[in-house]
Amino acid sequence: MSFQRLLAGASVAAVTAATLVVGAAPATALERLAASPIATPISTLVVPPSSYPSQPLLPTVPDDPTDASIARGVTPYDEIAPFLNTLMAQSDRISAQVVGQSTLGRDIHLVTLTAKETKAQTAKQTAWRELIKSDPAAAAKNTPLQNQYKVPVWFNSNIHGNEWEGTDAVLNYIEHLATAPWPEVRDVLQDYRLYFTVTNNPDGRALGQRANADGFDINRDMITGATPESRIIRDLSSVIQPTFFVDLHGYTSVLQVEPCGPPHGENYEYDLFLPHAYAAALEIEQAVVGANIPGNTYLADNGSATLENTGKIKIPYRDIRAGWDDWPPIFTPQYVAYQGAITNTVELPLGRTNNQATNQANAKVNIEVAGVVIETAVDYVAENSDVLLGNQIEIFRRGVAGEPLVTVPADIDPASVPEPNQWAEIWDETDVYTAELPRAYVIPVDGSQRSATDAATLVDQLIANGVEVSRATTAFAADGVEYAEGSYVVDMHQPLRGMANVLLADGSDISERVPDMYDISAWSLALLWGADVVAVGSTTDPALDVELVRVAEAAPTGSVPAAGSYLELATSGVAEYQTVNALLDDGVAVSAFDDGSVIIGDDSTSYAAATAAADEFGVTFTASDGSRLATEESTGLDELRVAYSGSQDERVTLGKLGFDDIVQVTTANLTSGQVQLDDVDVLWVGANLAFNASQAAGRTEVADYLATGKGVAGKGTAIAAFSNAFGLVTSTATQGTSGSNGIVSVTDADGGLLSTYPQENAFVYPAVWYSGLGANAVVEQTYATGDPFVSGHWASTQAGRTIADAAGQASVVSAESAAGSKVLMFGTSLNFRTHPVGGFSQLARGLFWAGTEGAEVPAP
Repeated sequence: MSFQRLLAGASVAAVTAATLVVGAAPATALERLAASPIATPISTLVVPPSSYPSQPLLPTVPDDPTDASIARGVTPYDEIAPFLNTLMAQSDRISAQVVGQSTLGRDIHLVTLTAKETKAQTAKQTAWRELIKSDPAAAAKNTPLQNQYKVPVWFNSNIHGNEWEGTDAVLNYIEHLATAPWPEVRDVLQDYRLYFTVTNNPDGRALGQRANADGFDINRDMITGATPESRIIRDLSSVIQPTFFVDLHGYTSVLQVEPCGPPHGENYEYDLFLPHAYAAALEIEQAVVGANIPGNTYLADNGSATLENTGKIKIPYRDIRAGWDDWPPIFTPQYVAYQGAITNTVELPLGRTNNQATNQANAKVNIEVAGVVIETAVDYVAENSDVLLGNQIEIFRRGVAGEPLVTVPADIDPASVPEPNQWAEIWDETDVYTAELPRAYVIPVDGSQRSATDAATLVDQLIANGVEVSRATTAFAADGVEYAEGSYVVDMHQPLRGMANVLLADGSDISERVPDMYDISAWSLALLWGADVVAVGSTTDPALDVELVRVAEAAPTGSVPAAGSYLELATSGVAEYQTVNALLDDGVAVSAFDDGSVIIGDDSTSYAAATAAADEFGVTFTASDGSRLATEESTGLDELRVAYSGSQDERVTLGKLGFDDIVQVTTANLTSGQVQLDDVDVLWVGANLAFNASQAAGRTEVADYLATGKGVAGKGTAIAAFSNAFGLVTSTATQGTSGSNGIVSVTDADGGLLSTYPQENAFVYPAVWYSGLGANAVVEQTYATGDPFVSGHWASTQAGRTIADAAGQASVVSAESAAGSKVLMFGTSLNFRTHPVGGFSQLARGLFWAGTEGAEVPAP
């Protein structure tokens, strides 16, 4: 094979600001952005072919000598499509399709290896796959399905761009399956479909960085879907419906193969998942040990890596009993498991160094190790396909039947459970996690709903993740509460009930059970996405007494009254702020009232812009005579040019809200004069913006900006330090214990800035609270008294930084400086990885409140 091409001194490709600002690199020019949707529907590109092989000519790209893969000694991105095209020209066993594009527009390929299928045969496979999920009880009794269904196995590679070798290993295996003598591969290709996403992060691969080109870790994005790369995996997971899934990563010094140690995700059917996830890992261990690959490492007794073949690799369930968990569904294998799949993250052993020759030697070892992993995983599926398929069907059957989750008791006798039962020798009370499932979740649509547009966004997000959502055809009651006709219902008797519950449940407080966590510990869309969601009943209750009709998308929510009146809009959700920015972009005057609503004029231009916005964003305008403009105080809103310090979290959140003139600022680029604040209308401090004695020019630039009375908003300790340094408002910012994160209860001050469309919960990572406030400070929101922690992990290891210390303290503070600058400080993590969508509208409200004023709508 001619994959490996070496080029000494290869450099990472430069991406200019005109194309994209990569990661947190300083911007050199104002970035033009357009509001992008929060929820993205399933892509049509992932639709599978109608027969196999399907061999379109894959588009190719020019040779890129700067591709960072070259220095690693692995396949550069530009060689992947030509190689696949060559194989398709040689073999009728291989199919390939472009299933989407990366952030920078590189094609992402799905390769399928299977024996030839006619259209009728493929249609039969599709029907069986759908039956497995829609009617699993029938699928379990369908003899032709049991005997002839091609069990799907899926390998995903290179989700982290600078963990390269999984791509090269799957290319080797693809070539083997496509070109080996037919008798060698016949059984595998006749009985199975093998799928390969060759590189899930082609931008990161070429750039030599972990994140995608937008700066996001794709393997932390599976329930948010902020990245196109993660959405491709999300969409493929329901199309492929894998029975076995492997995600190839690196590097952990010694080969590491999941399953994980505790805490375990509490919504999995763990009694069906763990036995084969662990047994497969043990077989991979035996195969890798037996291969005795020169240069490979093994697990020493003290947990370190050694070149001595000790007979062991690292399996987190056995070897990392805390700190490598499957608690959050943000990781790809943990997400795909809700499709009824056995899933393993595989971390290849040998990492990156500063020596190119060592890197290339490491890559060679990793590719060989990954090859053993892939072959062994396929062999495991072939040896256990009947029971693996049976378990997948059983997971879906339990969901449709609405049975309670099975709780595996601690210290279970291995002899009391079916083989493979090696897992039971380890299982103890630290492994026992389970959830209580409701009968349904209700998303109201009447006046009790906080935000109709946020609710519609939530519904679309659920559907995009494969969750079944219905609407009530009449009004109904549940748990003694009346709900209007058209309310959305997530009936928890459905095949993906685990997915539904992990997305919508409050979650659990695991602070007392776990010493520390690998990543986030709470994520509830029901609490964090701005909509009101109510859990009703228990899973064993009868169905709700109402006829339900399943929906494929949220119902339209936008409307505009007849022309000729002023138009008002209640800014309760993200869509409303997208609308405000679109109106301002169109040159329409917008005035805001203290109650959070906005108004536009009765002229034809304003009406046309409102009509377009109602159609695009789904907002509802109401007719007004405009008399409020004469009797109430209002403020004209400005089309804001926003400067921000921070990361992709800031940049993408601002873009989703429709702030389309933004510039990233840092201490360095303000000090150098690369960026100036003269034309900036409001400043967002999302990361530290501090200046030492040698950076006086940068400090002067900020001081001059504030001297004009322009405002600032921001989050965490960064905005507090900035406000203290520039004399805006005095405070002491206290940060919760390191790594602590989760969902908290908050209370908005009566009549305050956030009280008009209040939200009772927020995300923190960690929580920050403000005390010792100056006389000009106004507390807009506090953490709830008592125990404000709803779910997540808050380590209580540092005095003064515990949950009890945060209770009742200020979480959001506003102030106005002597020079007239407004400042708003958020102690909550309201745009963390762009996940807490409900916080976006608070962020926008703060920017418009602190920002410069624009033209007012004239009173009638």
